[in-house]
Amino acid sequence: FLHRTLDDLRRDDLVSVEDSKYSLCICLAKRARELGAYIVAKRNMERVNIMPPLVEIDSNDPLEIAIQELKEKKISFTRVKDGIK
Repeated sequence: FLHRTLDDLRRDDLVSVEDSKYSLCICLAKRARELGAYIVAKRNMERVNIMPPLVEIDSNDPLEIAIQELKEKKISFTRVKDGIK
């Protein structure tokens, strides 16, 4: 699923990745983890300091939300010396 989706991102020219697909995957994985924690906290009616989804989407899948955020250029990544932020 992820491989097909990343190919769609490249094919549709929805995102320009200057670095690598690896960096893109790390960015999506980090955001998906944040969204997963947000969704669980919301379901359990807990308070958290995590940014909610930045796009309107029918899915509750954190990865799909992260990909849609990237498509709409709501998120991006910056390579720093120690890793990706």
